[in-house]
Amino acid sequence: MIIAILTIGTIVLGNPQWLWPIVAGGLFVAVGMILSYRSARLPALTWAALVALKLVGLALICFCLLNPLWSESDVRPGENIVLLMVDNSSSLSIRDPNQKPRGDVVEELLHADHKDWFTRLSQDYDLRRYLFGDQLRQVEDFQDVDFSDNRSELATSLQGLQQRFQNKPLAGVLLFSDGNATDLEAFDGLETSVPIYPVVSPDWEDLGDDLAIERLAVRETNFEDAPISVVASVTSSYSSEQTVVATLELVKNIGHSADEEHESVQAERDSSTNFPGTELSDSIESVPTDEEEADGKSSSSISQSVSLLPGVPTTLEFDVLPPQLGICYYRLRIRPAAEEDIFTDPETSSEATLENNERLLTVDRGSSQKRILYVGGRPNWEYKFLNRALSEDRAVDLVTLIRIAKKEAKFDFRGRVGEDSNSLFRGFKDEVDEETESFDEAVLVRLNTRDAGELAGGFPKTKEELYEYKAIILDDVEAGFFSHDQQALIDRFVSVRGGGLLLLGGRDAFRHGDWDRSSLRDAFPVYLDRQGPPASGELRWDLTRDGWLEPWMRVRSTEDQEKMRLQHIPELAFVNPATDPKPGGRIFATVQDSSSNEYPAVVAQQYGQGRSVAVLIGDLWKWSLSRPETDEDDLARFWRQLVRWLIADVPQRVEVSLSPISLGTIPAINIQVNVRQADYEPQENAKVTVKVTTPSEEVLELTAEPSLEAPGLFETSYVLRERGAYLASVITQNEESELPITAQAGWTSDPKEEEFRNVGFNRPLLDRLAEDSGGEVIEIGALDEFVRTLPQKDLPAKQVRTTPLWHTPWLLVAAILCLTAEWGLRRVRGLP
Repeated sequence: MIIAILTIGTIVLGNPQWLWPIVAGGLFVAVGMILSYRSARLPALTWAALVALKLVGLALICFCLLNPLWSESDVRPGENIVLLMVDNSSSLSIRDPNQKPRGDVVEELLHADHKDWFTRLSQDYDLRRYLFGDQLRQVEDFQDVDFSDNRSELATSLQGLQQRFQNKPLAGVLLFSDGNATDLEAFDGLETSVPIYPVVSPDWEDLGDDLAIERLAVRETNFEDAPISVVASVTSSYSSEQTVVATLELVKNIGHSADEEHESVQAERDSSTNFPGTELSDSIESVPTDEEEADGKSSSSISQSVSLLPGVPTTLEFDVLPPQLGICYYRLRIRPAAEEDIFTDPETSSEATLENNERLLTVDRGSSQKRILYVGGRPNWEYKFLNRALSEDRAVDLVTLIRIAKKEAKFDFRGRVGEDSNSLFRGFKDEVDEETESFDEAVLVRLNTRDAGELAGGFPKTKEELYEYKAIILDDVEAGFFSHDQQALIDRFVSVRGGGLLLLGGRDAFRHGDWDRSSLRDAFPVYLDRQGPPASGELRWDLTRDGWLEPWMRVRSTEDQEKMRLQHIPELAFVNPATDPKPGGRIFATVQDSSSNEYPAVVAQQYGQGRSVAVLIGDLWKWSLSRPETDEDDLARFWRQLVRWLIADVPQRVEVSLSPISLGTIPAINIQVNVRQADYEPQENAKVTVKVTTPSEEVLELTAEPSLEAPGLFETSYVLRERGAYLASVITQNEESELPITAQAGWTSDPKEEEFRNVGFNRPLLDRLAEDSGGEVIEIGALDEFVRTLPQKDLPAKQVRTTPLWHTPWLLVAAILCLTAEWGLRRVRGLP
């Protein structure tokens, strides 16, 4: 028979089924007794004493009939499981205002086995020890705690422990952590079924003095002097305004100079290869030359000072020119102005941590020169100054095709009547008469070609030939210079291949060159069938609102300097008159004639995948010709910036994209390689090899597999375990190509970046954990008291001891004394 138990405090009634009958009987007896004593006419005090004594005595007897039991609960030794979770992440190395690392406090608690709290826990509970950081792991003791893990996977670790100890007597978790979790998003779905007791130190509440780089971004501009801008957001936790020195320094450069690149291009027969075939072992560390540092174009180190207010983010910006083409690695450091040696001697630093005082970054200027095809209808001054300007740009290689005569001179005595071919070729190759030299063939000059075969047949006639260039410049050349197929090929070069098209003004350009009836007319950013009135008098150059907003249209660093420059631009004489731009076209510069008529001067549009720009002025060369020798060549800078903007987003044969991913809790990098054929169609049957050079100079070879996302896309991933600069060299090979096509991509990894993104003590997170789980936050000084009172909490495994009360002497003696006293008092009063 199962006996029902009703608990009243620590008194348990073994026969609770008799409770109500006994209560009813007792009430009946009590009422009868009260009425009996009232009829005796006794003094009120005597009457109350008699009733009280008898009722208490009868109540004790009735209480014994209910089989009262005394119940005591106690911890069952060794059966309740208590987990000690210790955060082994690097954020515990942060120092408090007393310059004491947070981890030292934790170590003192964990390594002092003689502490009362630890001794009692070990005796009464099944104590399990765990370290968490990059991953959760069980340990025998805490001797290996070094606070070196790169991450703090707190939510993931708690979830894993709850699953591991499901359906087991888990009494609670003692959590030693500063709350700086790197998996904060995982807390939204975390369900805690066991009490969590975070153990904290009150000294952690104040962070102390610390400088931090919060965000870092790199953007490429089209300014000649500083094509790379590095923007950083820094903060200070100092109590007062602090002067900070920020230094950006070049730590490694992988690439080669423009001269080396030109030699590589000359040696590379397959000019469709966009990157030189440089092996990783050939990558060298380099610094700027003395000439580069002397002319101010490059520097291995740039510093600036700034005043930081407490808690106010401040933006720092550096404009730098990498010394060479290729991949460069820079390091940004910030320090208090008064502490110069903190990076060489960290012990002298007053900072809470130096981990957030420096960041590595990658700058990629491309591993090869961008080849541009210039086609001129006649030798002119514009080409002279354009070629001179681009020859100074290390990233550009200008290949020239100039017509010096429209057709060869004819004389009647040199051929028969009606014969249009050169009589010198008569009798040769009769079967292929179209190969003979024609009298009316244009005379072309090729300059800066890769070899004797490049452009030997004139302007390219196939996609494979034309698509190796990044942009085309058409200067004062009429539409009739190109065949219908060549015009369509240029159109596809811009709209499909994504190349750039620069259209220069002149007497045979735009409408004057019959381009309004060509297959290429859609690529022009202005309407060719809407001609404006002829310009009269001298022309004055000015920027539009869009022109002021575009960095590549400005050649001076400030607005005042730019306005001054515009005032000194010489008056121009020739413009191809146009009216409005096409939809989507933007006017960046205009000219105004003596009659106040305004004409577009520079117009650009996005055309398909590429860009087209129209410069409708035919004598911009006057800008450079009229300048004093001591002045800057503003026109040359304008040409370089315009061309750099034109080719900035032109696709390559092989393109490498990098994206950070996580493999579980381990950070990794996903490497995607987009491979195209010579006609820029996707290359699906390529073999793609990726060689990764780690910061420790170890070279690992990976094979990229085809992706299901898109044809011609290959991908692989690499787990990031080291801090520093990485380099990936991609080599693509297919059965039809003799030479491989290579590309390079670089990145930096700092596994501790997320760990030190917030270096403060995250007390709100620990409070939330304790509240949601039914635990409490425990300060270190109260740890002994907490362990002492832990058995009073609702533990899953307790032992209950019960002792019968009905046969205890004190209960029987109390009942007898009450009844005896009542009998004696009645006898004294003379009652029966």
